[in-house]
Amino acid sequence: MSKLQRRLRALSLIAVGTIGCQNTPVARPMPGGFGGEPVPLVRCAYPDESQESALDSRSLLALVAAHTPALESARALEGEAALRRQKAATPGWFKHLSSEERLWLSGAMAQDAQAATKAADAIYKAQSEVSELLIDLRAVREAMTHINDSEAQLKKVLERAENARKASEAAAPLVEAIKADLAGRETARARLAQQDSAARARIRHLAGMDPAGELVIDLQPLDNPRWLNGDLTPSSCAEEAASRGPGVSQAEHLVSTLRECVSMLEGQPLVGRKQLAEKKVDFQGALFQAIAARRELDGKLRLGAVEAAEAIGASTRQATAAAKLLTLAKAANRMIDDRVEMNAPGFTAKEMFETAGAVELARTEELKSRLARHKAHARLWLLLGQP
Repeated sequence: MSKLQRRLRALSLIAVGTIGCQNTPVARPMPGGFGGEPVPLVRCAYPDESQESALDSRSLLALVAAHTPALESARALEGEAALRRQKAATPGWFKHLSSEERLWLSGAMAQDAQAATKAADAIYKAQSEVSELLIDLRAVREAMTHINDSEAQLKKVLERAENARKASEAAAPLVEAIKADLAGRETARARLAQQDSAARARIRHLAGMDPAGELVIDLQPLDNPRWLNGDLTPSSCAEEAASRGPGVSQAEHLVSTLRECVSMLEGQPLVGRKQLAEKKVDFQGALFQAIAARRELDGKLRLGAVEAAEAIGASTRQATAAAKLLTLAKAANRMIDDRVEMNAPGFTAKEMFETAGAVELARTEELKSRLARHKAHARLWLLLGQP
C-alpha cells in the first residue's frame, strides 16, 4: 500500500468515526477534588435514531391554534385581502383622482379583520373540543387501571368461590356470576380502547397532524393541581371572560377597523364617487353587524363563564361526597376480606364479591364526578383566555 493510499484510508476512518457525533462543551472539574471522572469530549447521535417526545396539553393546544383545518376559511379571506392590497399598491396615473385605491385598501383592511375574527372562533371551538378529549383520554387510562386492579382482586374471590363449590354446589351460581363479571371486563376494555383510538384520531385531525402518525401525549392524572387551585367566583369569572375571553380582541378590532374604513371613504374623489358611496353603505351595514356580534359575544362569554364556575362548584361537592363513599366502600371491603381470611362464620366469597362490586360502583361515581369537574375547569380556562 502506497503512502498516499495509507493517508486516504486514515482520512476515511476519521470521517466515518465522526458521522453523527456532535461536539459538546468541556465541563470544568468541580472544586475540591469532586468530579474525578473523565469528561466526554463528544456525544454520538446517529442519524437513524429517533426519539419521540410526548406533547403536553399546552403544546397540543398550540398546534391546534396553528394548524386546525377550520382555519381554511379565515386563510382564504386573508388571501383575498392580500390581493386587494396588491391592487391598491399597483401604480396608476389616475389613482389620485379616483376612489380606486381607497376602495381596494379599505376592503383589504376589512377582510383582514374579518379573517382574524373567524380564526379566533375556529381556534376556540377546536381547542375546546381537544381539551375535553384530553380529559376523556385521562379518564380512559384511569378506568383501564381500575379494571386491571379490580380484576386481580376478583380472581382471588373466584378462586375462593371455586373452592367453596367443591364443598357444596350451592356456590355454583356465585362462581358463574364472578365469571360473567370477568368476561364483562374484556368488553369494557375493548370499549375503552375504542374510545381512546377515536379520541386520538380526532385530536390528530384537529391539530392538523398526519392521520396515520402516532400521537404521544403526556397525560397528567385527573388530580392535577393546576386545574384545582384557585378561588373562583361566577361574577369575577364573567368579568374576566368578557374582557379577555376568546375572540374579544378580534371582535373589537373588527369594529374599529370598519369604522376606519367608513372614515376612509368620506372623501370626494373626482372619479368613482358613486361606487365609493355604495361601498360606504356596505361598510356601515357591516359595522352595525359587527357591533351586534360583539355584544352577543360578550353575553355568551359571561354566561359560559358563570355556568362553568357553577359547574366547578357542583362537581367539586359531588367529587368530595363520592370520595367519602369510596373510602367507606374500601374500608368495608377490607373488613370483609379480613373476616374471610380468618374464616369467621357468616363471611364467605359471596360477601367479598358483593363488597367488591360496591367498591367498583363507588369508584365509577367518583371518577365521573372528577371528570365533570375537570371538564368544567377546562371550559373555564379557555373562556378566560388561558388555554
